[in-house]
Amino acid sequence: MIKQIQYLSRIQLCNLLGLNEIRHTKDKSRRARYLALALAWVVLGGMLCAYVVMLSFGLAEMGMGEIIPVYLSAVCSLVILIFTFLKAGSVIFSMHSYEILVSLPVSQAAIVISRFLTMYVSNLLLCLLIMIPGMAVYALKLHPSPECYLYGTLGTVLLPLLPLTLATAAGAGITAVISRMKHKSLAASCLMILIMICVLTISMLWNGESGEITKEMLINIADVMKEKIGQIYPPSIWFGKGITSGNTGAFFLFAGVSAGAFLVLVLVLQHWFVSICTALHAVVRKNDYQMGRLRAGSVTAALWKKEIKRYLASAIYVSNTVVGYLLMVLAAAALLIAGPEKLEAMLGFPGLVSGMMPLLLAVTGSIMPITACAVSMEGKQWWIMQSLPVRGKEIWNGKILLNLTVALPCWAAAVILSVLALHPSPAEGFWIAVIPLVYILFTSVLGIAVNLAMPIFDWENDVRVVKQSASTMATMLIGMVSALLPALVIFFAGMEYRTVVYGAATAVILAAAGVIYGIICRKDTCSV
Repeated sequence: MIKQIQYLSRIQLCNLLGLNEIRHTKDKSRRARYLALALAWVVLGGMLCAYVVMLSFGLAEMGMGEIIPVYLSAVCSLVILIFTFLKAGSVIFSMHSYEILVSLPVSQAAIVISRFLTMYVSNLLLCLLIMIPGMAVYALKLHPSPECYLYGTLGTVLLPLLPLTLATAAGAGITAVISRMKHKSLAASCLMILIMICVLTISMLWNGESGEITKEMLINIADVMKEKIGQIYPPSIWFGKGITSGNTGAFFLFAGVSAGAFLVLVLVLQHWFVSICTALHAVVRKNDYQMGRLRAGSVTAALWKKEIKRYLASAIYVSNTVVGYLLMVLAAAALLIAGPEKLEAMLGFPGLVSGMMPLLLAVTGSIMPITACAVSMEGKQWWIMQSLPVRGKEIWNGKILLNLTVALPCWAAAVILSVLALHPSPAEGFWIAVIPLVYILFTSVLGIAVNLAMPIFDWENDVRVVKQSASTMATMLIGMVSALLPALVIFFAGMEYRTVVYGAATAVILAAAGVIYGIICRKDTCSV
């Protein structure tokens, strides 16, 4: 069975990372796209490592070096918990790939274990990007005992196990409840959105509390942070004690809980795996269909309704593409609750929040538009869209309208909350409303153009399209950079020039959106 696990894990990792296509494809343009995506991931990984190094140096210089292992392990665990929870149903409980594999001479246990190993390896890569730079700074600054290196290495290897276990167990439990519902995809989407709102709200409240730290708390801030992390995730404290003080008992407690919980979950899922997969992909059918009144509408309206149904049918699709728009509303709500003065005092830049609010909303609204993967989500049914007697322009309009349907209510709520919080002048209120709206329109069109240039139709689960495709990465980077550039100009030139910068940015972005829209409208579906 070990060889079966090895082969299956290798195949799944190759499919997840696209290694087989890079090695064997004869399409030079596709290989170039994969290489560009790999370069983008390398750049993002480098940025993450640089951030971790700066954070660790800052903690060490403040005399809080002992908190580094605890803090970094808690961050790793939280990130793994969230991302594993969002994609466990599509990766671990994928029924389509299971039906293919079960016909082969492999055991069910090998299939289950290989899927967990695939998730484990991908999460371990993230842990290494965070832990290695941070622990290198810790070792350089504090010169720990030799046990630190041994416990640090073993602990980093074991770190993904417990959050992976908790996220998978939670996903399986929620699946068991949602599987009995008629509209289970919509229920799963709403649940994931609710969880994300809770996480973002707790994060904002955590940051809000840090603005009220007293002088006495500042002296013992390391102990305060340890206490807060211990209340939320005790295994990080056990991990930290093993590294910082060589506490063998605490480290073995961390290792035993992590490995033990993971093994128990794998053993349990071996028996219930088929039932969970079947429940997740079961469809409720009723025999009470009645012919109603037929109504005729425009082609664009029909395609828009089709896009809405497709969108709500995938919890991964909804939960990942709605994050930026939710952040718009939450950022404005935090500004209203905390007040601009308090947030600016926390950042150390008076006038920054109130002066940059239009671009702040534009950046959050540009994180990931729905259109960045709307074409790829058609999958192997793309030939149906190509065979319809409609123009490509009408298909693209339907996908753009879907993005605006989700984005515009969030934009309106964010604008109202921002105006209530800042009490701006008419000119400032105008820019608060216009700048985010312009960027929403731009990223909606940009997403279609990028996805048409880098489509993926041979995917097995929607995680690959939504989270791991080159089009989503490229659209996210272009959208956020285009919103950050005017902010940098204002930051260095001065707030008195922000009206000029806003006007120039609006003109440029609208012109770019118009040019891109004209290009995609001239593109026929058959050429994709």
